[in-house]
Order: sequence, then structure tokens, then C-alpha cells
Amino acid sequence: MFKKALLILLLPASFLLASGFSIYEQGSRATGMAGAFLARANNPSAVFYNPAGIAGLQGWQLQIGTTAIQTQFSFTGPVEMDPYYYSEAKKGLFFPSHFYATYALNPKISLGLGIYSPFGLASTWKDKWVGRLLATNTELRTLYVNPVVAYKIRDNLSLAAGFSLVYADVVLEKDILFTPRHLFGHSKLEANATGYSFNLGLHYRLAEKIEIGFVYRSTAPLDFNDGTAYFTFPETQNDIVNQEVATYFPAKTKATSSLTLPSSYGLGIAYDMTDNLSLEFDYIAMGWHTYDKVKVDFAQPVAGQTESVNPRNYKDTFSLRFGLEYKLDRHFTLRVGYAWDYHAVPAAYVEPTLPENDRHNYTIGLGYRKSRFSVDAAYHVLLQDDREVKNSVNDFNGTYTGLANILGLTFGYAF
Repeated sequence: MFKKALLILLLPASFLLASGFSIYEQGSRATGMAGAFLARANNPSAVFYNPAGIAGLQGWQLQIGTTAIQTQFSFTGPVEMDPYYYSEAKKGLFFPSHFYATYALNPKISLGLGIYSPFGLASTWKDKWVGRLLATNTELRTLYVNPVVAYKIRDNLSLAAGFSLVYADVVLEKDILFTPRHLFGHSKLEANATGYSFNLGLHYRLAEKIEIGFVYRSTAPLDFNDGTAYFTFPETQNDIVNQEVATYFPAKTKATSSLTLPSSYGLGIAYDMTDNLSLEFDYIAMGWHTYDKVKVDFAQPVAGQTESVNPRNYKDTFSLRFGLEYKLDRHFTLRVGYAWDYHAVPAAYVEPTLPENDRHNYTIGLGYRKSRFSVDAAYHVLLQDDREVKNSVNDFNGTYTGLANILGLTFGYAF
């Protein structure tokens, strides 16, 4: 029995974080409108938001920018131990960046390239916190290199297609417990993988003041075939105990696993209320059902076993995004937005790698354009509903809270 208990405590139950690790802030103009940009999509960041939009761009255009994401999480519990015990994660600060280039090859065909990180973030909890047997540090980084081509069928209708080379790496850390001796150690898993996905876009001007956009992104299967798991325990004064630990936990062993980043699709409609004021509404769905379990295989037995299988049972989710853009004058543009994200993780599977729940997103942005140069800035506050967990599969019930402050800055130049 204690072998099974050791294996359950071995690694965080998932490679992933939650729906919350999807990073939709891939251009500061769109971020200022809470990401409601599928139908408008009229600058180089359209490579990400809706590649069909680049068909309306002229000549060479470039954009480069970054997003500063500062996260805060906490946990109260577990209720089985102390329903009022408060634990706070270390504040995180991350800088997913983006680069776009587009070129109008001729009046019908436009080419584009995007380099961005649509999934990521991390969580780090303080030393010896109450949930250290579930997670202490989790990092997931992705990089998409996404060339696209857009074709203007008619003046009011464009289609686009592209593919992405996907790179991902993960670092998972947690404390482990050698139950027979009540001896705490530490585990760390490092792995990376490459994969592929494709994306499609459509842009249609329904009327003089109404535009419609549709985008689809495929799944991205990733095989982590060359990961390494490390296990460290403090040396004791008892050689028998040291030998027992070494028997069940190798200092280092190869580990393999796989995951499939979700597909998504979105539909947006934009309306020009006046010459200076426009609004957009987007609906975006993500197919998290692909994440139903995590299986990790070890080259050497760990806690007496060579594999660990954990059900996750995530569900598909969606978000609703609203954005307004107002031209103050010929140089300055003001933007505001709101988005609501529905959670993907069932309550029983919420855990501290990145606890998530329904989220409210409030944004404001400012754009400046003069001649061929542009700069866009945005501020985004993410407020997450508290998540009370009562039936955790990890027997770790309590309440999670979370929020994030997000700043975006993007520079652009048209040749």
C-alpha cells in the first residue's frame, strides 16, 4: 500500500496548469479591447487573432511587443487540517512576447509570420507550504512559429491558412514523502517537446459598417520523449534508511509523457457606430476535452512502479469578449473592454499548480499612430472568482483565490 501512496505523491497530477494558462494577450491593441479583435483584425497581430485580416494590409508591416503578467494566488485550508489556515504563493512575473511581419505580395495574396507564446505561465508556492506534496513550482513555456498566407477572394471576403511549429518545455517540482520513515524529499521533472498545428481564418465585410471574423486553431499534440526526473532526499545518519530511500527513488531517471494542447475556434462581429467609435463582440471556445488524463512513464521503477496515470477530465470552455475603440483624433485612439472566461477544471480536480475558476477581465488601452509608426499600450486586470473545493481527488479541500495584473506594449512600423 505504501508504494501506491508514494507514487500518488510523486509528481504534480498534471503537466498542464488549467484553462488559465492560455495567454490571449498577443497584441496590445487587442488587449486594450479585452481581446475582441477577430472581426477587426486589421494590423499585423491578425496573424494570431485572425490571419484572414492581413489581406487588407499594404506593403511590409512589422510589430514587436511584450506583455508583463504579474500573478497572485492563495489557498485557505485544507479544511481537514485547519479551515482558516492561509497560504500565499510567491508573486509571479512573466513576459510572453510577440513578433509579427506581414507582406502584401500582390493585391490578392498576403503573407505573414507570427512568433508568440499562446500557452504558459507558472506558479511557485512558498517553502514548506501546506500543499508542498502536490506542487511547489510549476513552469510551462510554449513558442509558436506561425507562417500564414491570406487570399482576397473578393474585396469584402478573405480566407487564410497557416501552420505552426510548436515548442514546449515544462519544469515540475514538488516535495515527496518517504512514508515508512516519514522523510521528506524533493522531486523535479524537466522535459521538452516539439509539435505542429494549423490555423484557418475568414474575414467578411457584411455591410459598410459590419465586419465578421472566424478563426480556427487545431490541436497541437506534444510528445515529451526525453524528459528527466530527479529525486533528492537528505542524507540521514542511518545507512539502512539511506538504502531504503535509494531503492525506491533513483537519483535520476528518464521520463516520458504526452499532452495535446487544445483546439479552439472563435466568431466575432464588429460594428462601426460612428466614424470614430466602433465595437466588437467575440465568442471563443476551447476544446479542453483532449486533456482527460496524464500518463508518465519512467525508465526505472519509482516507488516500485514504472508509470503514473492520473485522470484529469477537463471540459470544454468558452469566453465572451466585448471591446470598444474610439478615435480621439487622427493620432490617438482610446480602447476599453470586458471579457468573461468560463472555467475548464472540474471542482474535484482543482489543484495548486495553477488553480482557476471563472474570471472577469477589465481592460483599457491607448494607441498612438503617426505616419508609418505606431505604439499601443494596454492595462488588463484579471479578477478570478474564489474557488471552494469540497471533493478534491487529492483530499486537499479548501478555497483558492487569484488575480493578475497585465501590462502590454507593442510597437509597429509600416514600410
